Amino acid sequence: MSDYDIEDTLCKAFVLTLGSGMPNYRTVSDMIGWIKRQAQLEGERLTEDYIYGCIPLYINFLFNKA
Repeated sequence: MSDYDIEDTLCKAFVLTLGSGMPNYRTVSDMIGWIKRQAQLEGERLTEDYIYGCIPLYINFLFNKA
């Protein structure tokens, strides 16, 4: 796992790809932490593709948690 700029990638995903604004700071922080933990558990490197792929997984995680 490297020190990839997760927040920058999430910003690109939300603003450029999804056409929406960024979630609030706490939500983004929680999402970054979740992505880091997932990458570590899966032994994956943090890349733009990996982070993009984590967005729907994180949404499912939140849905199942509720």
